Amino acid sequence: MEQNTTTKESRRIHSLDLTRGIIIVLSVYLSNIPYGGYENLRHGAWYNVTILDYILPAFITVFGTGMAIAYHRGVSWPKLIKRTIRLIIYGLIFNMIVQWNFNFETLRYTGVLQLYAALGIMAVLISSVAKTWKSLSLIAVLILILHGSYLLAASSGCEQGLPQPDCNPSGIIDSKVFSTDHIYHQGESGYDPEGILTIIASLANVLFGFAAGSILMKNREIGKNSWKALVLLGIVLIGGSHLVDIILPFNKKIWTPSFALLTAGTTISLLGIVHLLSDQKNKTHNNPLVYFLNAFGRNSFLIYFGKFILFSLLNHIKFPGQDLTFSQVLLNWLEGITAYPQLAYAGLIFMVWTIIALILHKKNWYLKV
Repeated sequence: MEQNTTTKESRRIHSLDLTRGIIIVLSVYLSNIPYGGYENLRHGAWYNVTILDYILPAFITVFGTGMAIAYHRGVSWPKLIKRTIRLIIYGLIFNMIVQWNFNFETLRYTGVLQLYAALGIMAVLISSVAKTWKSLSLIAVLILILHGSYLLAASSGCEQGLPQPDCNPSGIIDSKVFSTDHIYHQGESGYDPEGILTIIASLANVLFGFAAGSILMKNREIGKNSWKALVLLGIVLIGGSHLVDIILPFNKKIWTPSFALLTAGTTISLLGIVHLLSDQKNKTHNNPLVYFLNAFGRNSFLIYFGKFILFSLLNHIKFPGQDLTFSQVLLNWLEGITAYPQLAYAGLIFMVWTIIALILHKKNWYLKV
């Protein structure tokens, strides 16, 4: 945990914290709804997008924005490399706990933290060459063109000429690189949502986010408003996503170009609107809603990954004296007092994280990696 100083506080772009807060609040609640029903609040089918599908790409997009702000005056490579190594190690430990699998012979090598590690290094390398938001955006578009072209070419023999769960290059590539024993569901799903192809495609989200951060920093130095540029960039990306969707539909599981454009555009538009309402309007940060969102946004890393760990613990550890897990006992209790036990269950877990977030925020304790 780190305690931020007043000087650092005065330099913060609060709209980034608030946007992170919105993303994490949605993530904590939606991710804790027990299975069974509420399909529109879960990850979508193969070619479909639900609100839950926006969470990770939105988090990745603002990750890029945060890097643009943090590295605005230069990169400390020793710190970046140490951070990358830590993320990979933490990612392997995270996989063990979340999947409740402590067998190294079937340990999953890929994962969200490993994804962040790879994206961080690649984004910094690219941004060292591409210095402007336009060049960063152009490289992101080129990455998506190459990614989409490869997906279509490799899936030309699939049904409808489009990637399918049992006919797509993701499962093939990741199986060869890591072996099926060490990828998502041991390759049984036919794809890896954090595999090599996803790393390449989601790099576009990071670069679009980096471009948004570059706009914020450049305009801040010259005293110019940023929200219009951010919203415009977001709208252009969303519009482009619907055009690409005609050729290669929205798909989170293999991170199609249309999906990357849609989620990056939506996130950047949201950032622009929040920037207008907070930083540009000079709104007081004593506002209860702002304080609440800041509490989640400032500790986004801890809460985003912590919720998966708590979810796993509740679903695997048995309640004392019973052959039921803590999660099952709690859900059974809620079934007896409400007609919506699953939503109530998610609400209770959300309350726990709210208390944790508010306490840590009050003490100015924030987890940094």
